[in-house]
Formats: sequence, structure tokens, C-alpha cells
Amino acid sequence: MSTNSRARNYWREEFTLIALLLIVFGGVIVFSIRLFPLVIGAAGILVCLIILIDQLRRRAMTAPGEVVSDDDPAAKATWPRFATALLSAPVFGVVFWLFGFYVASLAAMFVMPPLMGYSNWRTMLIVGLATVGLLAVFFPYLVGVNLPHGVVGDWLLERLQSH
Repeated sequence: MSTNSRARNYWREEFTLIALLLIVFGGVIVFSIRLFPLVIGAAGILVCLIILIDQLRRRAMTAPGEVVSDDDPAAKATWPRFATALLSAPVFGVVFWLFGFYVASLAAMFVMPPLMGYSNWRTMLIVGLATVGLLAVFFPYLVGVNLPHGVVGDWLLERLQSH
């Protein structure tokens, strides 16, 4: 693959990811009822716009040979890795809405890294469990914010409490 086509692919992937994230955060704002999603959506859009401006500036100032080197793992990215990078945020949002924080976070910690090409299971397990466990203690007990259980989790809790 020539240097120009690798550079073109790099910029296409960058701008596709930025556009997809803008759509996701725009959807968060459009469908938000509470203040917290509105703040997160606005912050996400602001960060995406800052990244877009930076990438446009870099694209104008960088020669194709300087964008992606031959030994860069991103130059050899496969479609599963690219699809994982593009679809992880929307899929996480749907799983978060359906099953809540714990299931979505653990799924993201254990499913996404292997799809992105990481293979150290021990590190993924330790980091995933430690992160979710720390957040599960921090938010409800130290901050006083209950983490969402999701639609299915709320339904299950109602069913269990009614019996």
C-alpha cells in the first residue's frame, strides 16, 4: 500500500470517528431529559470539535509520509479493529441503557480489548474488575450517586422486590 493511500486511510478513519462521536453526543443532547446527560453531551461535542480542529490543522501541515510510518500498528489495522473503534461507543450506550453500569462497563473492559488486538488477559481482568469495583464503591458510598441499573436491571429489581 502506498504512502499516499495509507495517509488517506488514516485521515478517513480519523474524520469518520469524529463524525460518529459527534452524532452520538448530539443524540445524547437531543434525548436528554436530565442535566447530567446534557452536560456530558455538550462536553463530548466540545471535545470532538477541538479534536476536529486539531486534526484539520495537522492534515494541512503534514506530508503523507509523516502521517503513518511503516512500523505503525495503526497502518496495519484490520476491519474488526476499525469497526470496534467506531461502534464501541454506541454499543456501550445501548448496553448501558439496557443493562446498566456494571454489565456495560464489565462488557466493555472484557470484550473491546481483544477485538482491538490486545491479548494480555490477566491485565484486562485485573484492570476491569478493579476499575468497576472502585467506581461501584466511589459513586454510591462516597459521592452519594447511585449508578444506573438499566431497563432490564430496574425490571429485575422490581420483580425481586415484589416477591
